[in-house]
Formats: sequence, structure tokens, C-alpha cells
Amino acid sequence: MSGAIPVPKGKETSRTSWLAAAGLLVLAAALCLGGPSVAGADPGELQMVRQAIKAKGAKWQAEETPISKLGKEARRKRLGLLEAELPPTGAEAPAGTAASPVGTAPASLDWRSFNGMNYVTPVKNQGNCGSCWAFAAAACLESQILLGKDMPGATANVSEQALVSCSGAGSCGGGTISGASNYIRDVGLPVEACFPYTASDASCGEACLTCKTETATIFGWHYATAVNPTVEAVKNALATYGPLVATMTVYGDFYYYRSGIYSYTSGTAQGGHAVLIVGYDDPGQYFIVKNSWGTSWGEQGYFRIAYSQLNSVVYFARYTIAYEGWRGDPDNPPEPACSYSLSASGQTFPATGGEGSVGVSAGSGCTWTAASNAAWITLAGSGGTGSSAVAFQVAANPSKFTRTGTLTIAGQTFTVTQKGARVSKK
Repeated sequence: MSGAIPVPKGKETSRTSWLAAAGLLVLAAALCLGGPSVAGADPGELQMVRQAIKAKGAKWQAEETPISKLGKEARRKRLGLLEAELPPTGAEAPAGTAASPVGTAPASLDWRSFNGMNYVTPVKNQGNCGSCWAFAAAACLESQILLGKDMPGATANVSEQALVSCSGAGSCGGGTISGASNYIRDVGLPVEACFPYTASDASCGEACLTCKTETATIFGWHYATAVNPTVEAVKNALATYGPLVATMTVYGDFYYYRSGIYSYTSGTAQGGHAVLIVGYDDPGQYFIVKNSWGTSWGEQGYFRIAYSQLNSVVYFARYTIAYEGWRGDPDNPPEPACSYSLSASGQTFPATGGEGSVGVSAGSGCTWTAASNAAWITLAGSGGTGSSAVAFQVAANPSKFTRTGTLTIAGQTFTVTQKGARVSKK
């Protein structure tokens, strides 16, 4: 005999009706309480992610987030990068896909606080539309505008909807960063007010009349990395051109990211995603990245990701695009962002003195100055442009005590230590 509760004859129809009505009430209540969460995440998924983080020794924290609370289909609509294709030949993808080197990039860089100035615009939210590709490209253009105008912290708010509805590079069903970048180069983007974002495949005809004429554009773009990225290539491109459009593969654990340095721990591949790299940190071995899921996700809308994820299933920065200047004045393109580093941090000399030199790594066209902060150290020059070397001379030390002086070169400090003279015993 089964464990089912027997139903008296003649009652089957009323029981079925009652169950159907109850089901409708439960569904209606669920809709009222959260919409997409009707088909929401497995409540045990967060615990599994935390266990995977602990088991793999990962350095990030998982919590429920506005994205993890969504159903599977709604989550995937927060992505949107279509299958990447190899870089095309031609002007937009020269044979050498790495950015022009700047020598040794600095140990850390954050375009949100570059020399105390912010060249990154506020985090936005793509909503229920697979338009990450449009948000990453638009964010890169906005940073180029701030860099080109040399107006850190200023307002630069271009229309992502123009890319979704007018560019042909994609839709809410997904798109490509190369197509978006071509449109920004050839046509440009108007201000947000011209075509406000609706998270939909709205008609381009809904934009203002100057949607394709009063726009911000770029001089060009190129792949800074393609297929086989390296940390140094990404760092050099960031230091030379500013924030970069980048691709990655999102896995289930990423939806739960709250803080720390992300590395893959668990879950299946959800789809391709496009983001904006705004910085990096060598001591911590991570990149700093701007997402398009609003400020309630991650670290106020940003995340940090380990260098190691370039060579993991995440394929972070497999394709990275650099924009080559904002076309505010076509006849006078802005110089690339300048970054400087020295070949050494200091040098030691005997009491008799001597000659020395220190190498300076800088981008082409980047000027710098050099100055001595000690009377006994004489510089051969006062500065230069691009990568070069600074020669200097150290006078003899008449004292028996060791002395220290410094040189300020390209904003960096170089320390000169000189031993004291030996005093002969009588």
C-alpha cells in the first residue's frame, strides 16, 4: 500500500482545483516578494562557494549579492560578450598586439587616484540587458575624455544606449568590444541625455537628432593583448594609454564576489563578460577592475582579480583593447598618459667619490626633470624626454662619517650613500 493519502471518490476534482489554486497563490506571493528570485539561486550555493574558497586558499570573500539573488537567466543577462574572434588584420589590430612599451611600469597604478586625481567615471548598472560590451567601451571612452581634457573628476557621461541601439555591434542579446570600438572611432557617442539608457533594444530613432553628429570619438584603438596575454603587456598598456577594455569568462562563484582578490574556485562557465581595467598592484599581484553591475555588488562596483587568472579558465584579459586618445581636437591628439620608473633606487660610493648614472624609463613624448638635493652631488643635466639616463658626479667625502643625499628624477627618489674617509692612526 502506498503512503499517499486516499481521496474519496468524487473529491478528486475539488482536490486538484484546490492544489492548483494554492500553487497560483504561492507563485503570486513569490512574484510580489522578488520577481526574478522565483527561479532564484540554490540556497546552498553560497555555502558551496565558501567551502571552495577555503579549500583552495583563495583570497576573497563571498556573500549574497544583488546578482547572486537573481535567477539563472537573469544572471546571464548581466553578461553579454559574444564569442571572441581573433583580432582582424588592418589598422585596428597591428601585427604587434602589445602596447608600445614604457620600459619598466611602476609597481602599482590606479587611475582612480593617479597623482591624487580621478580619471575614472562612476560605476553604472547595465540591468537586465546583455550590454556589458557597451558599458565597458563607453567607460573607456569616458576615461579618455577626462585624460584628454586633463580634467580629473569632471563629468563625462556618454550614452551606452547609442551603442546598443545604433552601432550594429550588438544588442541586449550580446555584442563585441571590437564592434563597439569601431563605432566609437568612426561615429562616436553622444551624451547620456541624448539617448538615456533603457536596458532594452530600443529603436535608434528614439535618440536625439544629433545622436550621430555631436559625439565624442577616439583617434583609434588596438589590441593590447590577444589570445595569450601577459601581466607586463597589460601593465604597460594601462600605464601608456589609461584604462583598458577587457574580456573574461564568468563562472558561478563570481556572482557572489563581495571583496578581496578574486580567483576561480567553483561553478560552471556562465558566459563572456566585458569590463574596464583601471589599475594593478604588484605587491598584491592583482588588477583593479570596474564592473557594470551597480555599486551594491563587489567593492562598490569594482573587483580585484589575481594576475594568475590570465592563465586560468577565467581567461581574464584574453582580449584587451586600448583607446588611442579622445578626439576633442583632431589636429592635436592628447599625449599618452605618462608613467616613469628608475633603473635602480640608489647607489653607494667610496669616500673618494666618483661618477654614476641612473636610467629613466618613460613613454615617448613624456618629459621629466632631475634635481640634486645635496651640494656634493652634481647632475650633468636637468631633465629629458622619453627613456634616457641621468649622469651625476659625487665629490670626495672629507669626513669620517657616512653621508646620504638624494636625487629627484621624474618624480622618483634616488638615494646616494657615500662612505666616510678613513682616519689614519698615528
